Amino acid sequence: MNTKTRDFPLYPKEVTNDFLSKCFGESVISFELDTSMTAGGVLADAFRVFNIRYDKVNDLPTSCFVKCTKEIPEVVELCLATQVYAKEVYFYSTLIEKVRDVIRVPECYGIFKDEDDEECKEFCLVLEDFDQDNWMPFDQFDNPMDFEDTAMLMRDLGSFHAACWNEPVSDQPGLGHYKAHWQSLNDSFWDEEGTAWDQVIPKWEEVYGEDLLSLVDSEVKETILKINAIYTSDNGKKIQENLIKELQKRPRTITHGDARGNNIFKSSDGRTIGIIDWQMWAAGPASNEFSQLWFNSYSLESGMIHKLNELTHIYYDSLTGSNSEIKNSYPFEQLLDDTKLIFINMWIQYIGFTLGSIEGYKDPELKKSKDNWREMMKRNMETVHYSGCLESFEKFIAQSKL
Repeated sequence: MNTKTRDFPLYPKEVTNDFLSKCFGESVISFELDTSMTAGGVLADAFRVFNIRYDKVNDLPTSCFVKCTKEIPEVVELCLATQVYAKEVYFYSTLIEKVRDVIRVPECYGIFKDEDDEECKEFCLVLEDFDQDNWMPFDQFDNPMDFEDTAMLMRDLGSFHAACWNEPVSDQPGLGHYKAHWQSLNDSFWDEEGTAWDQVIPKWEEVYGEDLLSLVDSEVKETILKINAIYTSDNGKKIQENLIKELQKRPRTITHGDARGNNIFKSSDGRTIGIIDWQMWAAGPASNEFSQLWFNSYSLESGMIHKLNELTHIYYDSLTGSNSEIKNSYPFEQLLDDTKLIFINMWIQYIGFTLGSIEGYKDPELKKSKDNWREMMKRNMETVHYSGCLESFEKFIAQSKL
């Protein structure tokens, strides 16, 4: 990377008083850095700037987050291919004006990239630090959202989707035709070596020392085996292609794309939900929003998996209350069916992702990640079963006459 022509930081050591002064419009005389979270960023590097002191007393922020290009070439290549960097830059430069009135997102104090760099190979965002105002982060394992928290989130997502309903197609990142997240994993479910399901079963036993399906009870196991039998049949790939084509027909909105517990905060007074990490937003059916939330955020023991219908009703009331015309073009029953179909779609994505990443869990230093992924796959299977996804899937196949 050419650092000679840049006037913005990509690394903590490049942050200066002059740069922060440019962001906040007031002379900064000192600051401190916290780089402890940099290594944990999967797609981008981020570090916290705190104890910001100004030349003159004012009420400007005393901390912020700086988010920029990952310092790993292979990750950068992936992010450029999936438009992850360009998406987040576009969100904070354009879409935030439409979103900030209906859902709480971090304020952006500065967007930096070369004017000709449309892919955002080198970028820097200076964002609000929710910790400054004592926002509480959720954690999908250690501090999950409860029913009231999720209901608040669903109401806000309804308002957000209504504000962006039928967002027109444009050439901007993420505003093309609907394509499910990690669609490349769907596409690679079938290859010359067979299906990802056939390959992941022995690998799982090799790494975890147990059968993947031993994580769930007999009813859940039966549902998963039926779904996988459909996908591994001669018509499996055609069914998946038809599923995506059908979802492309739905009204479009903007979805966050990764609205799981770890990206959700609650204000100190408990009355407001905030959402971070807008790098995976996409235009597509509203139902695309909920798979990451349910697959990642809730254990069976929490009881939340059984609340899908009730919470989807809360979302739908907010959606149609903000835009009454939506009721005529997109009935609740269709939304619920679509959500369950995307759960099915997400399940085979997780199989593909597991196949591609499971070898790394042989590393003893990744034990926590390995244990978390085991819990995630258990939650995925239980969500698919207890949400009634198989019934919606079989109905779709029957209507498709495959």
